[in-house]
Amino acid sequence: MRLALVLAAVLLSTGLARAADDAVFPRGASVGLVPPDGMTESTAFSGFADAAKGSAILIVEMPPQAYDQVVAGFTDAALATKGILVEERTSLPLGDVKNTLVTGRQHAGTVVARKWILVAGAPTATALVTVQEPSDGSAPMSDEAVRKTLETLTFRQPPSPDEQAGNLPFKLENRAGFRLVKVVGNTAAILTDGPKDMIEGAEQAVFVVGVGPGAPREDERQQFALRAFSSVPGVKDVRIERAEPLRIGGQPGFEILANGKDIATGGDVKVVQWIRFGQTAYIRMLGVVKSAGFPDYYPRFRSIRDGVAGH
Repeated sequence: MRLALVLAAVLLSTGLARAADDAVFPRGASVGLVPPDGMTESTAFSGFADAAKGSAILIVEMPPQAYDQVVAGFTDAALATKGILVEERTSLPLGDVKNTLVTGRQHAGTVVARKWILVAGAPTATALVTVQEPSDGSAPMSDEAVRKTLETLTFRQPPSPDEQAGNLPFKLENRAGFRLVKVVGNTAAILTDGPKDMIEGAEQAVFVVGVGPGAPREDERQQFALRAFSSVPGVKDVRIERAEPLRIGGQPGFEILANGKDIATGGDVKVVQWIRFGQTAYIRMLGVVKSAGFPDYYPRFRSIRDGVAGH
């Protein structure tokens, strides 16, 4: 299983310092900017929104090495498949931060939105920033105003995973000796037992906890769990050993235990998935480890599972 678990450790010392004091960073983010008047931080995604105008700024963070790959994929033809008609390509004066700005319009049926898509690469991260608003909205943003907003883009030292964990909708009350290495989108936590933060295959035991919306009925839970299990990355030749309901923390849950092969190495792995169902959301927990280590790790996986509080 290939998990890109990157911890940035380099401060961006030049280029954007002038905006750092005023930039607003979405919760747990290392990329921020000065939002336009009327836009406030969104509770639904990483970024900012103006509900009255239907406009938004979405910020996606990626590892620093992702910049070249993302820009290479931003061809006119590729964007056209997403309904985006490119009108202009340029760059912004962001100091030492390499960047590409694509301006255009996106068609989705009868709806047309104006789009500005900025890809910015710094030593700490790659940022994909999308500004969008309805093309027929009142008091539309000018191109100059959007560019001025994007020019305030600021990178900062990423908060530590433990700092970011405070924004998760659950608590990890027992980590069973595992180390928290990554918080994803304020909805998921990745833990591992070993020295590496970037993990290739199943070389280290990995445990992932994430929350999602939805509350399937009792008669739907098995199929729900099986569908979720089918999306486990990096594992092939999966053979389910058991799949059964159980109680987790006093709530209904479902366990799937399976054997498989690590795609990266071909080695034998064990995969266990637990889903704990709440009234409006569920918590999914996934552990992956080499088969030889499973007898030792399974009790520790269960300890982490039983120490997940919330929802």
